[in-house]
Amino acid sequence: MGMAEIASIAEHISTTERNAAEAEIDATQMKKLEFFQQQLAGRKPQIFSATVVDVRNYGLMVELPDALITGLIHVSSLTDDFYVFEPARRQLIGRRSRKRFSVGDKLSVFVARVDVFKRQVDFAIATATERSKASRRSKRSSKNA
Repeated sequence: MGMAEIASIAEHISTTERNAAEAEIDATQMKKLEFFQQQLAGRKPQIFSATVVDVRNYGLMVELPDALITGLIHVSSLTDDFYVFEPARRQLIGRRSRKRFSVGDKLSVFVARVDVFKRQVDFAIATATERSKASRRSKRSSKNA
């Protein structure tokens, strides 16, 4: 077996391994999307902890550390105020309340929309009322377990 043949086999193995790794990532992403789609279909949405990882003029990019998925909280879902994007500070600032959203902020969110075709999940911020309802539900379900 010559060096050219060994190099060819090594290249083939590397390509096959990259394809397998990409397929695994795709399968994992699809399973996560299926999970979030079920959350959306359920009548009692689960509340997730999220961290703001980017701020844009159209909304907040958040990451759910427990699920390792990133999604968008669209600015139109922030209904408590009109938010203005401050590009220099990378913040969304409430015009009336002066409430600020910045990179690193911790939020409680729930699934608002899932687009399997685009492989995107949109979230909305959970209000204090929604958080307390979810907390009561999880306490009840853990007592019944």
